[in-house]
Amino acid sequence: MTQPPNLEPQTPREPSQHPDQNQAAQLPGSKPTGPSYEFTLVQDNVIRALSKKMNFVGYFYVVASALVGLAGLGFMFVNAWIGLFYMILLTPELLIGIWTLNAGKSFRLVVDTMGQDIPHLMNALGALRRLYTLMFWILIIGLVFMVLAIVAVIVLISSGLIPMPTESTTITSML
Repeated sequence: MTQPPNLEPQTPREPSQHPDQNQAAQLPGSKPTGPSYEFTLVQDNVIRALSKKMNFVGYFYVVASALVGLAGLGFMFVNAWIGLFYMILLTPELLIGIWTLNAGKSFRLVVDTMGQDIPHLMNALGALRRLYTLMFWILIIGLVFMVLAIVAVIVLISSGLIPMPTESTTITSML
């Protein structure tokens, strides 16, 4: 695969552009932590916008999971099974929120620091990998349950446990 033509390697920016940069990278005689790469200002703006949106989504998921948790606690007094179901729903929702916030923070650090773009980018990608691994398995489990439900309905219909309407039956007569 080739890199798109508008993403040519750039020279690092001057240190004066980021006063909050990692001070250890500036000290004379300090060991470099690896190859340094700095994104351009246009690329930084794209990453900053992504970070802001990810933070909004992450906070939304955390707040939503807190509300689901409160609902689960309330339902524990009504029906323990419903409360337990809500608590099970809370877990992946909270993880999605936390991992989205972590990725957003790492993307923001790509913009805000100097000389550490690649390590921060790799931290963001690690958080996104965890997030999408969780979403992958949720999707797989959901698809398995859907296939099992379809098979169960087919078995119940073919065994006669679920009666099927005859040809002369109309929809309104079934209601």
